[in-house]
Amino acid sequence: MTIETTMTKNILFDLGNVLLKFDWDIAYKRLATHLNPLTALLLWARKDEFLAEIRGDQEMLETGRMTSQQFFSRLKGKIGLEIDYSLFEDIWCNIFTLNQDVMDFARALGKTYSCYILSNTNEAHMRHVSAQYDLGFFKGIAVSHELGALKPAREFYDRALAKLALDAAECIFIDDMAANVEAARAAGIESVRFESAAQLRDELGTRGIVPA
Repeated sequence: MTIETTMTKNILFDLGNVLLKFDWDIAYKRLATHLNPLTALLLWARKDEFLAEIRGDQEMLETGRMTSQQFFSRLKGKIGLEIDYSLFEDIWCNIFTLNQDVMDFARALGKTYSCYILSNTNEAHMRHVSAQYDLGFFKGIAVSHELGALKPAREFYDRALAKLALDAAECIFIDDMAANVEAARAAGIESVRFESAAQLRDELGTRGIVPA
């Protein structure tokens, strides 16, 4: 059974764990080589606690209230990191790999629909991703550090739609996080929770959204 979706004109993709995969452990392991060995062992052993400790700084970074350099400076003080910012940015940003099947699917959909990126991210990651991967077929990008709000906050979706001049009723949103999907629906955007490229093709196909 096909769900009627004649209004869908725009497809909104999350970036991390949809278009791109990422692995924070890559960064942690590289950072550990620049720490006192005992500090590195303790940091790895209590990784979840450490992430909780820096969550506030990371939220400020990803909402544009803190620069990457400020984030780095605070992190250095917390863990005794002795490297310069350029090396830190290289370590912090080289955590992504292309989800080729999904990117190819998005590119194919882009021949019929207008595709956009909506993501929680910071300016350093966005700059790195834009340089590393071909995102040129996307019609626009709305990211948290520019919007001043993080998914799943309602403000994120309202500001993203306003920035991109989109009507919620004409969009479908794809994200891997259930909370983000539910929040988008509450903002009036039809949404799909991403699990795999095959599942996404099936989910969109039932809505009549297929490549040309």
